[in-house]
Amino acid sequence: MLYPKKNRPFDEREFQSPGSEYRSAPFWAWNNKLDRDELLWQIDRLKEMGFGGFHMHVRTGLATPYLSDEYMQVVGACVDKARREGMKAYLYDEDRWPSGAAGGRVTKNREFRQRTLLFSRRPPDAGELLAAFDVALHPDGTLKRYAALAQGDRAQGFALYASMQTMPDMPWFNNQAYLDTLCPEGVRAFIRTTHERYKACIGDAFGKTVPSIFTDEPQFSGKETLRFATDERDVTLPWTPGLEKLFYETYGRDLLAGLPELLWELPDGKVSVLRYEYHDLLAERFAQAFADQCGAWCEANHIELTGHVMSEPTLESQTMALGEAMRSYREFGLPGIDMLADRHEYTTAKQAQSVSRQFGRPGVISE
Repeated sequence: MLYPKKNRPFDEREFQSPGSEYRSAPFWAWNNKLDRDELLWQIDRLKEMGFGGFHMHVRTGLATPYLSDEYMQVVGACVDKARREGMKAYLYDEDRWPSGAAGGRVTKNREFRQRTLLFSRRPPDAGELLAAFDVALHPDGTLKRYAALAQGDRAQGFALYASMQTMPDMPWFNNQAYLDTLCPEGVRAFIRTTHERYKACIGDAFGKTVPSIFTDEPQFSGKETLRFATDERDVTLPWTPGLEKLFYETYGRDLLAGLPELLWELPDGKVSVLRYEYHDLLAERFAQAFADQCGAWCEANHIELTGHVMSEPTLESQTMALGEAMRSYREFGLPGIDMLADRHEYTTAKQAQSVSRQFGRPGVISE
């Protein structure tokens, strides 16, 4: 789709002056009131500089209502201009980043807002209490014992409360919140709000002038850890409604009953299988809910899903934000990475390249 000449013999003349699909395409910042004539003039300048196209990238300062009729008319005009100039017009799926909330339109529905699992030594003031425990530690900081703590009971060790919290309004999300990317229904609402809107207005250019849609830093809520075993601060981990039910269906064990194992090590060098399963389930659920659904929609509509995921530089950082990048890359039509400011993330590039080869994708992309 994006590289129609990839199976032809190498042509040195074409290498010296490549087609638009092989040229750079900048993130073109839309950060003011969108003026159609000004944008078309800028496209001419981009072509003069040798760019093959442009990503229409909403940034802070956009004064034209995002995804409005006025906004989409400007998008359509830029796509038409790109077609006439033999350039590519690449879509971007969010108002700034991270992708998923559609500029807060999706998360006006509080059921689709990001959730966290809050661990605290104090009963929660808000949210939904999921479990309470009586916890005791060995002198070396490993778990000595833990048991469910009923309301009104006094802990023999110390009390630990686990509650589900919902992200509050935040200015960055236009006074809404980020998406619960572990919620398939919420991601489907994002697709209806964003992808279907573009399809209705410029879908006839999909796979032609418009080869791809860029998703930027989708993620679940960040994972926190205790600084040391006796640390009494609050910490949060990713959560979504019904995760305990999905966990039981997948692994046949009660996640809520074993929550302290997510924070403390077991004694005698034992490894918590429940902890491994929790992190594995998050990675799979995130990949299924977000990338798999977005990728399937793109494939069905003849456009490539591209972009990159959050915190990709190391395997540790990936674990903290999405589980693992490669599991999400599987449904990217054009797997991508984020290599800015001369930072060299070779392992990230290798992950994207490996998935591209394994699934027969046409290439990789880098922001």
